Amino acid sequence: MSLKFNYILTEDVFPSGVGGKLKPKEEKLLKNIHDYVLVRYYSSNNPDTPLPTELVDLKEFYHLYTEIWDFLTLTMLFDNDTATYLFYLFVLNYNKEGVYSNIESVRTLTYDDQKEIFGDRIMLLSDHFNTLPFLIESLPFSHYGLPSYFIHTEDEWYCVGNEREIEDAKRDYVDTHWVDEEDVYYSFGPHFYISYCSVTNTDKRMISSEEASYYESDMDEEEIIERLKYEGGRKNKEIVEEYGELKEKWDELPASKDGSQYELRIDEIIEEGRELVREIIYDDVYDRLENDLEDYLWEMGIISKNKSGYITMNKEQWNNLPSWIYFDWEDFTDSQLNDLELELLSPYENVDSVYLDNGDIYYIIQIDY
Repeated sequence: MSLKFNYILTEDVFPSGVGGKLKPKEEKLLKNIHDYVLVRYYSSNNPDTPLPTELVDLKEFYHLYTEIWDFLTLTMLFDNDTATYLFYLFVLNYNKEGVYSNIESVRTLTYDDQKEIFGDRIMLLSDHFNTLPFLIESLPFSHYGLPSYFIHTEDEWYCVGNEREIEDAKRDYVDTHWVDEEDVYYSFGPHFYISYCSVTNTDKRMISSEEASYYESDMDEEEIIERLKYEGGRKNKEIVEEYGELKEKWDELPASKDGSQYELRIDEIIEEGRELVREIIYDDVYDRLENDLEDYLWEMGIISKNKSGYITMNKEQWNNLPSWIYFDWEDFTDSQLNDLELELLSPYENVDSVYLDNGDIYYIIQIDY
């Protein structure tokens, strides 16, 4: 039958001109598509549904479009250009009565007409895969938030997104794949995991204050002065100097002399010094919690290091990490996004870039159903 129809169509000038009269042999072919494809399709799939009044509705007639295309290319064996012409000829000039004789003005669709019907995304796919927009089905699900489509002529599923949408899709990918801290710990190791841990400002203040009070209360007078001698600013050094001078005068004071004034001032200096030491310890702990958390946890015995100085942590240590250790998901996500290859969004690692005339870039990604 395919050879017969190919022969018939070559008898006249083919195809008909847009707006011209339909040729008799084309009328016969449209009638065959109507009877052998459309009528049979409805009698098999929608026996109680009357034939439609028109066929230009992508969502409603997608499967019918596929039947028509397969009939033209697989049964009739027309080449793509001829099949495309006949497809449009039938869909645009269809009538439910199946009468295709005496059509005086052949209808067609301009590119702008098609964009209005199908939208920019489907037309982009139509151009990229050199197929009819009628043969691209918009799917009811997305792929990491990207609209998805089935392309009949490719027999494959794809999603499409611009640069902003792709960035959102990559973030969705990371959020979907990394939902548990334990997954990060086992996948990347303890050193990587700890590098994304932090302490909230509230907890840093609380821990620093507790440690400052604890260590200062355990220090004697000489230890306070010794700490002030090597740390702090000008005020600390002035206190150390005054303390030294008073101690020297008191030590040189004869036993018969009253040294209470020296003792009183020394006590005041030590009390003032304790406050300054608490500030020094507080600042030091706060800074380490903020900028050197790994070493702080190691010195506290919370985590371990191997001989090379590399952080190690067994499951028990991980389970017993302090409650104030906070895994920074936002920082982790940002780092994953920076390193994420776009091909990971496709199970086939198949991604094409399409550059539009206006400078926009769209990405076409092969996906699974």
